[in-house]
Amino acid sequence: MTTLESTNLSFATALPLGRTSIERRRRPLTIFFGFTVASLLLVSGSQWPPHSIFREILFLAGICLASIGMLGRTWCNLFISGYKTKVLIKTGPYSMCRNPLYFFSAIGMLGIGLCSGTLTIPLLMLSFFACYYPQIIRCEEERLVAAHSSDFLAYQRKTSTFWPRVTQYQEPETFTMFPGVMRKNIMDAFWFLALAALVHTGADLHDAHILPMVFEIW
Repeated sequence: MTTLESTNLSFATALPLGRTSIERRRRPLTIFFGFTVASLLLVSGSQWPPHSIFREILFLAGICLASIGMLGRTWCNLFISGYKTKVLIKTGPYSMCRNPLYFFSAIGMLGIGLCSGTLTIPLLMLSFFACYYPQIIRCEEERLVAAHSSDFLAYQRKTSTFWPRVTQYQEPETFTMFPGVMRKNIMDAFWFLALAALVHTGADLHDAHILPMVFEIW
């Protein structure tokens, strides 16, 4: 495999379905949930003592996972940006699972939550993801079935939905990307690290009694 054509990509044979109401609500719901978590972080602190070993482990794990989420999303966008439903991408991270972008998003969200020095915040973030994003995945895959029919169904049968299977990894020797779209996605992915740092700073401000601590959470 030496060119984009050799990656066995399939061009759409039908017009994609329009976005569903669930997909249209994704951004406002995500923003609402983000404000809810931010409000909780502003008035609450960690039950774990400042600078304790457990707090330091949580932060270290959090910043590592946020970095993995950022780099993973950048890697996925390298393959998918500019193609979306027009071309069925089945190589790179998309050879291991059908939704690696969401997989790395979940890892990044977990990392951001752990940087709060609590277990409650990451559990809340993962609960939101687990409740809402499977519906998004289902809607997007219905559109891919309409666009790629039997080719996507065959891809669906041999590739897991969410959890990557490393043994199935395949990549082309070359791949055509779109710099303008990729640049935007790199900037978007950077927010995982920025938010992780902001959440950790908020926890430090509570410990220093600069921000009010109305209650503590585990």
